[in-house]
Amino acid sequence: MTFVARAAGAAVLTIALAAPAVAAHAQGNNWKTLSTINGGKIQACKVATSKPGVWKIKLRVDARHAKSRVSGAAYVTKHDDNISHWKSGWVAKGHVSKVGTLRLHRGSAYALNAGIGTSAMGNGGSFHAGAIRGC
Repeated sequence: MTFVARAAGAAVLTIALAAPAVAAHAQGNNWKTLSTINGGKIQACKVATSKPGVWKIKLRVDARHAKSRVSGAAYVTKHDDNISHWKSGWVAKGHVSKVGTLRLHRGSAYALNAGIGTSAMGNGGSFHAGAIRGC
C-alpha cells in the first residue's frame, strides 16, 4: 500500500469516527436559546412524554462561540418552589455540553428557570412550556 493510499484510508477512517461525535451534538434538535453571555448559550427543546401534561425538556450549553468557559443551570419550579434541577458544569470555550433532561408539567404553576454564567457574571430567565420549541 502506498503512502497516499494509507493517508487517504486514514482520512476516511477519521471522518467515519468523527461523524457520530458531531451528530451527537446536532441530533436534529430544534434548540431554542434561552439565555446568552459572552457568546455562550443555554439552549432547550421539548419532547412530549407518554404521561399526559408532562414535557421532557432537553438542555445543553453551547460554548462554541464563547469567549471563555461558561456554566449552565436550569430549575423546574412549581409555585416558585424548586422541584428539580440540572447543571452543566463548566463547558470550555469551543465545546458543547452533554445533553441533560428535566420534566416540566404544563400549566401556569410550573416554570423552567434557566441561566448561564462565567466565573464573574451571569444571565437567565423564566420560561413556561409553551415558550420552548419541540425537538
